Amino acid sequence: MSQRHDHRGIAARWLGCAEILFLLLTMMPRLAVAIEAANSVPNAAVPDPNADEILLLDVQVNGHSIGKIGEFALRHGTLYARPQELLDLGFSLPSTRTLKPGGLIALSDLPGIEWTLDIKNQQLLVTAVDAALLPKLLQLNGGGGLEGHRTIESGTGVTLNYDTVGTFGSGQTGGATGSMDLVAFSPWGILSSEWLAYAGATSSASGKNTAIRLDSAYTFADVNTLRRYTLGDFINDGLTWNRPVHMEGVQIRSDFSMRPDLITFPLPELTGSAAVPSTVDVLVNGNLVSSNQVEPGPFQIPQLPVISGAGTITMTMTNALGGQVTVAEPFYAGSELLASGLHTLAGQAGLVRRNWGSVSNDYGKIAATAMYRRGLTRKFTIEGSAEVTPGAFMAGVGGVAQIGTLGVVNFSVAPSIGSGQGGVQFSLGAQRIGRKFSLGASAIEADSSYRDVASMNGDGVPRKQLSGFTSLSLRRFGSLGAAYAEIDQDAPPTPVQLGTVLAEHSRVVSANYSLQIRRVSIYASEFKNYATVGASGSSGLQVGLTIPLGRRTSVNVSATSDGNGQVQAQQSAAMVGDWGYDAYVSAGNSSHEFAEGQYKSPVGLFTAGIDNGDGVTTLRLESQGALSFVDGAIFPSNTINDSFAIVDTGPIPHVHVFQENRDVGVTGSSGRLLVPDMRSFDLNHIAISATDIPSDVTIDDATVELRPQDRSGVVVKFPVKISHAALLRLVDEAGVPMSIGSAATLQATGVTVAVGYDGDAYVEDLSPHNELSVEGINGRRCTVAFDYKPVAGDIPSIGPLRCLVNKP
Repeated sequence: MSQRHDHRGIAARWLGCAEILFLLLTMMPRLAVAIEAANSVPNAAVPDPNADEILLLDVQVNGHSIGKIGEFALRHGTLYARPQELLDLGFSLPSTRTLKPGGLIALSDLPGIEWTLDIKNQQLLVTAVDAALLPKLLQLNGGGGLEGHRTIESGTGVTLNYDTVGTFGSGQTGGATGSMDLVAFSPWGILSSEWLAYAGATSSASGKNTAIRLDSAYTFADVNTLRRYTLGDFINDGLTWNRPVHMEGVQIRSDFSMRPDLITFPLPELTGSAAVPSTVDVLVNGNLVSSNQVEPGPFQIPQLPVISGAGTITMTMTNALGGQVTVAEPFYAGSELLASGLHTLAGQAGLVRRNWGSVSNDYGKIAATAMYRRGLTRKFTIEGSAEVTPGAFMAGVGGVAQIGTLGVVNFSVAPSIGSGQGGVQFSLGAQRIGRKFSLGASAIEADSSYRDVASMNGDGVPRKQLSGFTSLSLRRFGSLGAAYAEIDQDAPPTPVQLGTVLAEHSRVVSANYSLQIRRVSIYASEFKNYATVGASGSSGLQVGLTIPLGRRTSVNVSATSDGNGQVQAQQSAAMVGDWGYDAYVSAGNSSHEFAEGQYKSPVGLFTAGIDNGDGVTTLRLESQGALSFVDGAIFPSNTINDSFAIVDTGPIPHVHVFQENRDVGVTGSSGRLLVPDMRSFDLNHIAISATDIPSDVTIDDATVELRPQDRSGVVVKFPVKISHAALLRLVDEAGVPMSIGSAATLQATGVTVAVGYDGDAYVEDLSPHNELSVEGINGRRCTVAFDYKPVAGDIPSIGPLRCLVNKP
């Protein structure tokens, strides 16, 4: 049996070999044709020895992975990469570099680095000095730099700020004064007009009623360019060595107030290098401003938040084992400087206004002025100014420079031509602001032929202006300060101002001392005026102390060297609903008594007071507030100094409103409330109390963020919706609650809700008559019809409702 099986296996093997031989013989012609065809295409299957090999490598620097994969080209044993790729990996590129074919840079051309290629592990091992690496930028706590895109909002309406005072004197006719500021605002700009008004005994010598216009202008703020455009009345924008004048015309100027997050002066930067993973803590004047985890290598913390003046930055680096290295560096931040590359400008032209505040429309010569400042470096800002008016032209240049960590100096020179003569003005100043000691001085001198716009319109030229100050902190022993001011001003060539000082020559020295003992403040101040026009010098000394008696209440007691003594007690009315008072008694060479009471209501600040001096008693009544017309209604409020918001929760009344988590009031019966203290161009948070919203009302969001335009109102609408909801108790035909997980669909809206425990289903948007279809978890369907009657402020429960199975 076994022999037969062996013979059959041998036969089978021979047969398989024969078949393979036959296949080879039949395929040989085809193989020959393929080989010939391949040979007919030159270099088709031969790789190019000059082609780059693209490698994706895990980059490790100084023994630590940077967590990035880089793309490199291997060419003749040398690694190449694109410039942007190297920057993304944190390598610093040389200022002069040679690009290879393909726009690549050889790693061997990067100074300060050595590299090894680990093909097996697909890694690039780099050893680099700090100068060869880009420092990692560390963000400050809670911040990621300047704000990005901002949307500035404004409604359309009108606001009138008013301050009216009425006086009634014994034996005298009563009088009234008032100031009004009318502002019409819209997304397209602001139209405003300010007025002073007098009536009765306070109006004029003739006793006639008088109204004086101050400033009227249209302004538009462009938040994209940080430019403000004004058509109307304004004060020209200039430099510290220019004299401002009131003008009426057109003005274009930079306005950094539209970017509250922007710090215009140079801030100190901090750089360092970590050998191992560490924690870096940065303190400015002892206050922690930054704490970051850093990887090995160089790092940089840009724009540390500091106040202007001198200080100390302390950096502490702590590694994983607790080892610490601390470095302290002094710094000086000058607010007079502009950050490098930042610039500001102003240009204005029009008629000079004379006797502003006394006459409504008294115009002088036409004039044009311009100024420009630019931060050339972190420590030097250049500035220039020019003024032109008929009969005079002035153009000057100056600068502000920081001298190490000592302080800043400023200088300018301004030649002028006027009345056919040339003149010049020089200025020089220096100051240092420190935590313990501060010192500063400045001088402006002009020759007799110097002319500017102010001098050609009724003001005398100050030939000499000297000032100086110093202060010293004695820590717990208080602080000292002293100041000096001298002015030598000529009389104007042709006086045209009411009450113009023909000439002024004065020198004033003052000194002060203050000491804080617990909550009590003790102070003393003295001044000496060495020379005044038409009078002998004068001097005075005042000492006193201030005793706080609470958050809003204080008492001040003082005495002067002329034999007078004063006692004053006051309590401020800061918040709506606060009562305040101010009482004053003076005795000595002359007696004077004064007392007034205040109440700050939601619609204004009201004051009543009585004054007795020199045998005359006067009753004084004052009202301060605002009236705003916006969103189709009039809203009385306290004075609006910046921007405001109309919070609308209608038709839901009596809802508490919060501004920056501070309760600012309750909406009225119409569901609206005016919030007067909004910060223009800055991020404001307005919220409403969710607990004041009835249970039958839904609201999408209880908090709103907004940035209002300055001197404008914004309507903040909280969309509330009456839910018309009910809690339905659904049961089947046998009275058993519908199974949890069943789906109930309201036929009118098509909205499906889930059935919960005990057959409960919460359904909104109900009508007086409703039909509900229910699909059970077993697939069976049933319907239920019911009536609904809303209950104000509540969600009614309806049921049990029997769900009837749909019969075919």
